[in-house]
Amino acid sequence: MTDAGSAPSSAPAPGRRRAERPARTRAAGLGTPRVPRPTFRSRGWRIGLLVVALALVVSWLAWYATTPEKLPVTTKVVNANGVVGTPLYVGMFAAPSDFGRAIRVSGIKVRTTSDVDLEVTPLLCRRGTIGVTTQPDQFCSDLVDPEGQRMVAGDSIVVKIASDEAALAVVDRIRVAYREDLRWDTQPAGHRQAIVTIAGRP
Repeated sequence: MTDAGSAPSSAPAPGRRRAERPARTRAAGLGTPRVPRPTFRSRGWRIGLLVVALALVVSWLAWYATTPEKLPVTTKVVNANGVVGTPLYVGMFAAPSDFGRAIRVSGIKVRTTSDVDLEVTPLLCRRGTIGVTTQPDQFCSDLVDPEGQRMVAGDSIVVKIASDEAALAVVDRIRVAYREDLRWDTQPAGHRQAIVTIAGRP
């Protein structure tokens, strides 16, 4: 017989279970989740993009290096007359006052057609221009071999023509090989041609 003043029993009633808390997350599951390693396919895409980007950069540099601004040209034909034994100087290209560039000349290509053998030498006229003359010192502060020289506004390229016998020659438009900062090229420049007549001495 149960005593009326006693505390009720803590045992669960038949047919009922005590509620259980969910188990704690295992220690192995705690912390930052592992980053999956990139697959070969993802690495391949990255490598491919890098290769394409590098190819574009190299192509642009090659284009930039080989496409400097064109040198000025004219359609003018110069007529020059000289005599045997006296060098004749003919202006072929003059850098205008608004040239705004400084080029390093690597060489001058001159193509000449003549009925006799004659000497044709390109020269750089510093701070001066020449039409046709036998006295270039009156027009140039200095007259030098253009190879390796710096050419700026006010300078010009002339050809020195010398012959020991009467001659008729045609000097075609010169081509200037030069470098400008990272760029280089060989370009036509100046007058279309010069027609030179060397007369024999009486």
